[in-house]
Parts: sequence; structure tokens; C-alpha cells
Amino acid sequence: MAGTVQGKVAVVSGGSTGVGRAVAKLLAENGAQVVLLARRADRLEAAARDMDGTVLTIPTDVSSGDSVRAAFAEVEKRFGRVDILVNSAGVARIRAIEETQDEDIQACVGTNLLGPIHTIRSAVPLLRAAGGGDILNISSEITLDHMPLMAMYAASKHGLNGFTAAMRRELRGDGIRVGLVILGSIADSAFVENFSDEDRRRAHPVWVADGYLTRVGAAKPLTSATVAGLLYGLLTNPPEVGQDVVHIRPAG
Repeated sequence: MAGTVQGKVAVVSGGSTGVGRAVAKLLAENGAQVVLLARRADRLEAAARDMDGTVLTIPTDVSSGDSVRAAFAEVEKRFGRVDILVNSAGVARIRAIEETQDEDIQACVGTNLLGPIHTIRSAVPLLRAAGGGDILNISSEITLDHMPLMAMYAASKHGLNGFTAAMRRELRGDGIRVGLVILGSIADSAFVENFSDEDRRRAHPVWVADGYLTRVGAAKPLTSATVAGLLYGLLTNPPEVGQDVVHIRPAG
């Protein structure tokens, strides 16, 4: 029987756009006290205005340990606990490896891998204070099917998968359920904002020739709202239900 998020404290990184925003909205509508983390204050405020209930916005660079520590200090001061952590922030670059700049590496690894490391490190004491809870790390189908010109994104998400598996073992004795969600194509994801028009024009024929776009269902992508509903279901499953790795992708 599904549980409830009423009164729970939920922290969502990447909460101003895409899947993060959609799941945060659903959590808030169902009575959770939601904390949105993202870099841009203007986007955070716009997202919060679209949500019912208690929504706290904290501009945060998840790639920075100091920024994340400050954010969770504010969460602790306000709520004293965390019941749910959703790591949805993501960054990608379209680059051949020999063209990859230091900034590209830092952006992908900093957000996609160091981000969840920083947030989980800060959240665990607050999850323990709540008596346990849920962590969902959002990964990508690129970890199942290699994609040309996206090596840094793939490397960071593979790292996230391994980190999630380690955390699942480390935290299970604390009643903290750690899940990995592997996502396929999302129609209204803010992910495309990572790519310039020039980058997309160059990459598209390479991806078509490789067959990658067909394999990941890019022709019929899911919506963020659909994915959010599925994530909400995971977060309301009874704590005795294991959900180590969940793969969400377009049918077909």
C-alpha cells in the first residue's frame, strides 16, 4: 500500500527545471515541505510560484561543497530533518574528447557526480534525524548504451551509478533507501539548454548514423510530468520495498 509524503521534508537538486521541478511540484501538492536547490535564483523563484504548499528556495551550486553545506545548514535550521533527497541536477556537453575543455570536465563531473556526493554527505545526518528516508539519484541511459561525443557526461553518470551502489550498502542499516533511476529520453527536459545549436547540428547526424536516437526512444520521448509521477510512486512505496535500480524509458 502506498504511503504518504504529508509533512515530510524533501530536498530536490535541479529543482527549478525539468524532472526535478515536476517531482518537486508533485511532492508539494501532496503535502511535503519542499526545498528547491539550483544555481539560478530567478528560476527557483519562478518554479516555487508554480507550486502549492511550503516551498523553500536556496540558490546552490551543487558542485561546490561549501555551497551545499550552507544550503543544508539552512535546511537543518528551518526543519531539523530531511526525509527525501532527489538528486536531479544534470549538465552535459557535446564534445569530441580532443576538443574537451577543462570547464567541460568540471561542469559535467562537478554537477553529475560531485553534486550527489556533496548533497548526500550533508543530507545523511538529517535523514538519520528523521529516522530514515529516501535518496533517489537520477542517472541516464547513456550508462547502458554509449553515445558518441558525450564522453564526459557518460563518465560522470557511470561514476554516479557506482557511488549510488556504494551508498545503498553503506546506509541501509540506517533505514535510508538509496535508489538509482536511469532515464531515457524526456521531451520537455531543460537538458537541451546544455547544447548550442551548432553542437546539435554537428552531433545529430553522428547520433543518427550510430542508431543511438532510435535505441533510446528519442522519437517518442516521455514528459517530465510522466516521469515525476513514477518517481513519486517510488518515494511513497513502503520502506520494506527494495528498489535498487529503476529504468524509465519510452515504450517500444
